[in-house]
Amino acid sequence: MKRSKRESSAPSCATLCDVKPGEDACITLVEGALDPVVRRRLGALGFREGEQVTCLRRAPMGSPILFRVCGAEVCLRKEQARSVRVAEQTPEPVAAAS
Repeated sequence: MKRSKRESSAPSCATLCDVKPGEDACITLVEGALDPVVRRRLGALGFREGEQVTCLRRAPMGSPILFRVCGAEVCLRKEQARSVRVAEQTPEPVAAAS
């Protein structure tokens, strides 16, 4: 089955829910469809566009999920984590010591 150009060039829609424990990501968008109170609270906790977030661990049933953002550890429900879009962080190359 061939993919059209449109499908192959479309960016992935990863969310905080897709970040595995130990992985880092950069927040690209906090969904506008969220309840304004929840959106404001997430922003106050540090979940803002451009912030780096690390997934620390997940509960056995997948929710809640523990993240580190802005130096704090915060648990989010799976539903809230799905509304925060992220881009994968690529590790920076380490310079060789001379």
